[in-house]
Amino acid sequence: MVSSKWSFTIIIKFHSYLDQEPQILDRITFFMPNKYHFIENFSSPEAKAHYPPNLQLEPIHQTIKLSFDLGTKRAWGSTTTKIRANSDNGSKLELDAVDFTIKSINGVDSYSYDGEKITLLWSTPWKKGDTNDVEIEYAVEEPTSGLFFSYPDHKYPKRVAYAVTDHETERARYHIPCIDHPAIRCSIDFYLTANEKYTILANGKLLKEKLNGDGTKTAHWMQEFPCPSYLITYAIGDFIKYEDRNVNVGKGDIPVAYYTIAGFKPEDLKRSFDRTPKMLEWMVKKFNCPLEWNKYYQITAPHYSGAMENISFVTWGFFALLNTEEITQEMWWIVDAINVHEMSHSWFGDMVVIREFTHGWVKESWAVYTESCYYEDTRNENEWKYSMFNNSVRYREESDSKYARPIVNSTYDSSWDMYDRHLYPGGAWRIHMLRKLIADKVSDQCFWDAVSDYLNTFKGKVVETVDFQRKLEEHSGLSLQAFFDQWLHRPGYPKLKASLSYDEKSQLASIKLEQNQVDEKKKIGVFQFPLDIMWETDDDKFERQRYEITEKEQTIYFNSACKPKQVRIDPDYKLLCSLEFNPGTEMLERQLKTGDVIGKIHAAKELTKKGKKKELETVATAYKSEEFWGTRIQLAKMLSKSPSLYGVRLLAELLEGETDALVLESLLGNFTNIREDFVFEAMKKFLQRPTSYPYATGAALKVIGSIRTEKAYQFLVNYPIPDDPKNIVRSILYQAIGEIRSEKAIHFLREKLPYGEFPQNVRNSIIMGFVSSLAWVTESERKKNLEKLFDIIPGETNETVLNTIAGALTSLQDPLVIGSLELIKSKLANQEHPNIDRMIQKVKKASSTDEQVKNLKKELDLMKNYMKELKESVENLEVRVNSDKKK
Repeated sequence: MVSSKWSFTIIIKFHSYLDQEPQILDRITFFMPNKYHFIENFSSPEAKAHYPPNLQLEPIHQTIKLSFDLGTKRAWGSTTTKIRANSDNGSKLELDAVDFTIKSINGVDSYSYDGEKITLLWSTPWKKGDTNDVEIEYAVEEPTSGLFFSYPDHKYPKRVAYAVTDHETERARYHIPCIDHPAIRCSIDFYLTANEKYTILANGKLLKEKLNGDGTKTAHWMQEFPCPSYLITYAIGDFIKYEDRNVNVGKGDIPVAYYTIAGFKPEDLKRSFDRTPKMLEWMVKKFNCPLEWNKYYQITAPHYSGAMENISFVTWGFFALLNTEEITQEMWWIVDAINVHEMSHSWFGDMVVIREFTHGWVKESWAVYTESCYYEDTRNENEWKYSMFNNSVRYREESDSKYARPIVNSTYDSSWDMYDRHLYPGGAWRIHMLRKLIADKVSDQCFWDAVSDYLNTFKGKVVETVDFQRKLEEHSGLSLQAFFDQWLHRPGYPKLKASLSYDEKSQLASIKLEQNQVDEKKKIGVFQFPLDIMWETDDDKFERQRYEITEKEQTIYFNSACKPKQVRIDPDYKLLCSLEFNPGTEMLERQLKTGDVIGKIHAAKELTKKGKKKELETVATAYKSEEFWGTRIQLAKMLSKSPSLYGVRLLAELLEGETDALVLESLLGNFTNIREDFVFEAMKKFLQRPTSYPYATGAALKVIGSIRTEKAYQFLVNYPIPDDPKNIVRSILYQAIGEIRSEKAIHFLREKLPYGEFPQNVRNSIIMGFVSSLAWVTESERKKNLEKLFDIIPGETNETVLNTIAGALTSLQDPLVIGSLELIKSKLANQEHPNIDRMIQKVKKASSTDEQVKNLKKELDLMKNYMKELKESVENLEVRVNSDKKK
């Protein structure tokens, strides 16, 4: 799954992803809130260790017979579960079922239901091997989660009719009675009945579709391969279809097709997904393991969040529908990345299922790493290294600023909390290091042989981390326990600081290395790892040497006949670490000119740190000649982060010549909160370009909003909004107006809050913009306007809107919002409750006087440090100016 926690995570309920550069996380957060924004510690003191469920009595098959009325948002019918006794003496089984209206239960001696669990009881204990069918007849109406309805009403008469499901991690329970845990896998027969004009889709193979003579039809889909509850899916509604070519997935050809809601064109789907067949062919060959599905369908619709790897039927958020060429040019790289990510789950997660959420990394980390492998095999070195760079950055950001946890971790408040940047990019880097470790000592093919064996051996079974470890050890002959203990079962990563010295007389170079991550409180210790050093002795002539790093402080040496032209630490990008290393301006400039993508980014970071004019100009010049879009994104970011405004002025000049749609949104975002007239003029000039990319346009509008002047406000409220059925620019525009932080902006947005005024995705942005403005008004004004927002909550059922409101209210840190947060909690899925609890605690903590004083002191200290650095930069600039005058 891709969630926009991953910054895929767009969070990443959107996973990881969803948290990936260059734009994936930014894009995904546009579609869904980042719940992880409010996590200060990974788990609460009350969090418990989690373990797989007992399977004395195990569900093995389900027959789901449901009818749907989209207009009343109801589903009714029955689910029959075949249960098998795996041992003697079982007499009780609990099924998850939230807010069901139960009509009857057959096949048990007695049962009880508390609104969340159905307890099935038998008076005679079962014997091993016994089987029995339990039929539950029930109905659900507008479920809290899991099953989502869309239907026209008097406020939205053009809304498309459909019902879709989305279950990760534990949300099938809101409309299907089941053990809602990945360790329980059933084959499934679906008998789904709805209006005969609708398309009916589900996991597996369509066996039959019949008209019932009453205006309805019933579709029978059969999912033979065992399927956990979180991968069950179906979609019913007014859809359009694009049928692609069949693909051989190792056991013959299967059909490939894509769907979306009515009102769009089949070519929009083709534009989004037509790389899918080639991706499938590459993956079957790469993993050397046949795919067991009998189709590969994908659907994108507004109610989905991120993307989800349901067996044979992948579901996508609406961001994936590339309905114009301009959107395609901005989004193809992201959509392709997520396509590969979700597809790889067919192997890692769907055919081979985790036994417990503790081991989620063996599916999500693999999905992220597969993206990089795809770039490596099918595109170029720049793209695979850049994807790994982004994985490293996103993981390290979370580990440094929020919490550091082991990748394999059984203690959590909610299974949903496990889907963070540690699980996605952090775990992907562990896989990469395992691969390089085995490749160095045996061969790269040995690693991939072990992966293939792992997939083929455990296909149709559940796995834990140790199963993957044992396969790697079996094939390589290596003992990997130390690696798994250090990198998977303990928190943190190496934070390296290096300094270089060279003695011309002895022709000996030395690098002093320090590990600065050690933190006893966080249980982060010294890491041990191999480290390669590469140095250039003459033009394009390199030497290298490997060292074993074992100490907190360690000096390593190498011989060089002359002073190196450049020195690279970890030149092949095998180690997950942060690195501070400035070998000198001359070497960095050489690296910026001739290095790979990682070398260039590192050089630019070091050169721009002090904000010196000459070095900023060097980076700007490198930008102009740089061909790879990912490197340009990072060079621009380094210029914007420099302590000198001159870097931003150079950035404005570079914007003039930049036309790559993959770069523009990120490049423009670097101007945010820089309140200078030249920035305003640069944004206005950009918005006059004849070719308009919607996300780049939105980025420019948000920059103007961050300027926070009356003329910026007038520009935004009078900006001509382009016609777009997805409302991308309109949505971002209202967020931008919220950034103005004025009473005019509040009034403008307040009038647009009521249900029905704007489409749902636009409404989310209006709410975010509105609350953003409230953070900066007087207490009385805030209280008056908060009542408008509070009025929305009781009647709101859209969980995306509710999450948006919750996150926005929390940011105000006002105790007045606590009651509303409690109400929102009651309207969301159970797996979301711990996050709302954290929001409430954050508000309570921030509202205390002592905490406010501490925060003010921290802000004051940060401002003092910033002013000190700024003063030093100005003094350095004055010295250079005076020096130039003397010349």
